[in-house]
Amino acid sequence: MLDFYVESDVRLRRLRQCPVGEYLDGFAGWLRTTGYRRRPAQLSLRAAAHLGHWASACGIPTGQIHEQLDSFVRHLPACTCVHDFQGCDDYHAAGARRFVEYLQAIGVLSRAGAEPEPMPALVVGFCDWMRNHRGVAESTLANYVPVVVDFVAALGEDTHTYDASAVRAFIFATAGRLGSSGAKSVVNAVRMFLRFLAAFGHCPAELIAAVPRLAHWKLSALPRYISADAIEQLTAACDPTTAAGARDRAIILLLSRLGLRAGDVRDLRLADIDWALGRLRVVGKGRCESWLPLPQAPGDALLHYLVHYRPEIDDDHVFLRVHAPLGPLPSSGPISKLVGRAIERAGIETPSHGAHLLRHSAATQWLREGSPLELIGVVLRHRCIESTAHYAKVDVTMLRSVAQPWPAEGVSPC
Repeated sequence: MLDFYVESDVRLRRLRQCPVGEYLDGFAGWLRTTGYRRRPAQLSLRAAAHLGHWASACGIPTGQIHEQLDSFVRHLPACTCVHDFQGCDDYHAAGARRFVEYLQAIGVLSRAGAEPEPMPALVVGFCDWMRNHRGVAESTLANYVPVVVDFVAALGEDTHTYDASAVRAFIFATAGRLGSSGAKSVVNAVRMFLRFLAAFGHCPAELIAAVPRLAHWKLSALPRYISADAIEQLTAACDPTTAAGARDRAIILLLSRLGLRAGDVRDLRLADIDWALGRLRVVGKGRCESWLPLPQAPGDALLHYLVHYRPEIDDDHVFLRVHAPLGPLPSSGPISKLVGRAIERAGIETPSHGAHLLRHSAATQWLREGSPLELIGVVLRHRCIESTAHYAKVDVTMLRSVAQPWPAEGVSPC
């Protein structure tokens, strides 16, 4: 596979004879599979050879080069290597990292952090219960597990000794060091862990009531949103003649026309699109599956992206990265970032730049068009009407028309 990127016989021979030469044909195949173009791939192969020569000169075995990768990066600015693959630019650092990723993928190198410290049996059981019986996403579980590990470390694994005072003391000590969002996560994690314990008889169910509730006033704030005209500006800010623009435009239309969450878009698969019936399947929180109608504009943008710009790789996620290494988006974070970049390009003034802004905007627009809250709640897949009622306050003009004037001074109350 090296000869796909390297035409010179002399260069091919030198690459294959370098200290890591036995892995470079496979690395070249990996680069091609993950969408690297010729020049970036050539630079990555050069960097891999450079890393191999440097490691050999330093007496570092190939099986340990990932442990010395930072040292190699620090070596680059002052590189005085005399082999044919020396260099000091950023491509050598990036290419070396890609080569290490490849060696880890094929099992030559161990992955950093692949062998974490074993969790207590209670925490392992909690994770299985949350996945199998609560249907939580891995991202939610990743927030809960550190709290639960600390909770078990603080109170011990003998659950029969747990009492209300110990539970509350842990929560106050842990949440007191965090902001409101972090404190909420601590409270939720401990509550769910106690529910798990109670479900299996490891502690009395009454102990769950010992978890304090954070002070929070529902519906106390107005939802943030942008107008329908601003949505049009946002969509127009994405160039449909480029891979990134076609992808971003389809994502923004799905977010703004269907009120999808960023995670819904990230997890969307090709099999979830029913073109014949004009609908798509969304698996939301708690693994709840819903079929939503696919409007014309998002459908056209989605089809345009899939036909003309989606990379042809062996992955069934609808939306993929546009730069190598190609593959699914790693999380919902990049979706919020691309929305933020589109907002900046469109010159829209808004206090929020995340993907959830478009979900709020969709619900707000539906309400102003006269859609009932119950219907909006169905499309947004809310489990209770109170969540949807948050949008009943968005029409500030109407609220002002029914608001009573403040009583003048000296006027007796009713």
